[in-house]
Amino acid sequence: MSRSPGLSPRKIPRQERSRQTVERILEAATRVLSERGYDGASTNRIAKAAGLSNGSLYQYFPNKDAIVIAVLDRFADRLADRLGAEIEATMGLPWQEAGRALLDVQIRLFEENADLLRIIVEQIPRLGPLDKLAALQRRLTDLVRVYLLVNRDEFRDDLDVEATVWIVAETVGLLSTKYVLDRPPIPHDRMVDELAELVIGYIRG
Repeated sequence: MSRSPGLSPRKIPRQERSRQTVERILEAATRVLSERGYDGASTNRIAKAAGLSNGSLYQYFPNKDAIVIAVLDRFADRLADRLGAEIEATMGLPWQEAGRALLDVQIRLFEENADLLRIIVEQIPRLGPLDKLAALQRRLTDLVRVYLLVNRDEFRDDLDVEATVWIVAETVGLLSTKYVLDRPPIPHDRMVDELAELVIGYIRG
């Protein structure tokens, strides 16, 4: 689904200098968003943090929301890269160990980017779905489906794969997000262990 012009970059940087300028804008926007939140992140503050004039910033982005979406797209790319590397590294492990390792990495990534995660939760209803975050969610959902199909003999007889895929993906995503944003008094490793046990208990019955 294409975005409205008001939420897309004005132009795609093709020269190295332009790409570096866009990178400076996105790095600055990430810092400002982390320090001040969505409401406190103005284009003036982002331009100043990037060492640019407002005019230079507007050559690439029409408004703050277009910058925020670009920042979140980049965040989704980095999540996909880190999770993809973890999937590759744990592919030969038993499914319980591989699943726990993936949970651990996902929650750590959320913790490292809690400010951006909060913006996603608060602003997505207004900005609309982000294509790259949606693609990442589909990738993780497909991974759950593969684990279930490959290890089907180890699970309860009445397990409905498609229903379980949705329930597990939504449960893990929601609880991981709530844990990072609400900060309950649960240590990281304990949270990963409890969430892994919750999922394993559900699919094994």
